[in-house]
Amino acid sequence: MFEKIYSTLKEEKAVAVIRTSTYAEAKEISIAAIKGGMKIIEVTMSVPNAPKLIKELKEEYKDACVGAGTVLTKDAVDACIENGAEFIVSPCLDEDVVAYAIQRKALIMPGLMTMSEINKAHQLGLRFIKIFPGNVVGKGLIGAAKSIFPDLSIMPTGGVNKENIAEWIKGGADCSGIGSDLNKAYKANGAAGVTEYCAEVMKNVKNL
Repeated sequence: MFEKIYSTLKEEKAVAVIRTSTYAEAKEISIAAIKGGMKIIEVTMSVPNAPKLIKELKEEYKDACVGAGTVLTKDAVDACIENGAEFIVSPCLDEDVVAYAIQRKALIMPGLMTMSEINKAHQLGLRFIKIFPGNVVGKGLIGAAKSIFPDLSIMPTGGVNKENIAEWIKGGADCSGIGSDLNKAYKANGAAGVTEYCAEVMKNVKNL
């Protein structure tokens, strides 16, 4: 059911995670990331009116794959689906939310830290998961998880940046999410800084 999105995540290898305190900044960073070559945008629900931004980005950028992040409730799942989110990401394993997303035929990737959580997610039928926070868990968990669950695809988020994203991919990650560094680039050099940063990210993963 989700093969097209799986393929996009694996082919592009990088996800722009948008987390800002204002709608205007979130949209500007999202557009700048797309202009920099990042085709996958994850708008976190901490952004004011996040579902509305997801819908607008989907309408304005047909080639972009736009999903929702920091999804913690069933109501949020509904809002994301109704506004066209192509995937849903959460920072933790909430079995009720996961089951509800599956019931609604949505691709959900919960954030996991342990082999027990990974096993539970696998039992729930998930085949694409998030490792979070990546800088706490470390790259070793990816290889360990895949040795036991070879059919799993994994996206680390947290601590991933343009300098080390290639290391994460080589370590077994199928794609990686980059968030806080986009905000840093924006604060330093505005939208142009984000576009330049994202172009460097895509250059670093292009031939992996």
